[in-house]
Amino acid sequence: ATLLVCGAALLAVACSPQTAARQPAKLHPETAGDPSTAWTSDNGNGTYSNPLFYEEFEDPDVLRVGSDYYLAGTTMHMNPGLMIMHSRDLVNWKLASYCIDRLDFGPAYRLENGNIYGKGIWAPCIRYHNGVFYVFSNVNGAALQVFRSTSANGPWQRSELPGRHDLSVLFDDDGKIYLVSGNHNPYTIEEINSDFSGFVPGARHVMNAPGLGEGHHLYKIHGQYFDVSAVPGASTDQMVARADSIDGPWT
Repeated sequence: ATLLVCGAALLAVACSPQTAARQPAKLHPETAGDPSTAWTSDNGNGTYSNPLFYEEFEDPDVLRVGSDYYLAGTTMHMNPGLMIMHSRDLVNWKLASYCIDRLDFGPAYRLENGNIYGKGIWAPCIRYHNGVFYVFSNVNGAALQVFRSTSANGPWQRSELPGRHDLSVLFDDDGKIYLVSGNHNPYTIEEINSDFSGFVPGARHVMNAPGLGEGHHLYKIHGQYFDVSAVPGASTDQMVARADSIDGPWT
């Protein structure tokens, strides 16, 4: 798996083999003039235009497996929930699957004596390990949802862990599974059991990284640990902390 891009909103991917173009992308000729025509960002000449696609897709997490790229993002209260997108070039994206057909964790999810508008699925983390895709997403008040499948096209199996805010998961080389979460410094890094039945008792690490925000993306690259997070605000700055050990120090 390789780190590609993360943040509060997906607009373009600079590491794409294609080049961003300033001119607007053209509609497909065979459907030009048709009001149902879908937007395409691929200009057909090796360049692309923003946005990649028209979709509410905050808190994106992107993963590469071989020559394929997969993208998960916030879907809030929408059903079906937690869509997974697939691409071969980081420009042309297609729907692979939804992790869950229906969010139903109580009466408010059914519009009975309340609602969950703007809540639900937030800031998912997508990972691939030993032939299995994993998607983690916290649903406030309804636990951390864990989805597993041998294919990004599904079907997905679902289980739950205690809730954690804006988390990210790292499968480390030694078999440990780390989870970082929180929206203010210092942050907590915990370890998940190998069967995802819970957290390892007493296995807690402290990430002291002033300046980080929320929406973590935890990686290990060439032996170093990196955590990328977004600082909420109009510009949504991306901050990065790194360390030689999961216990820090983080700089």
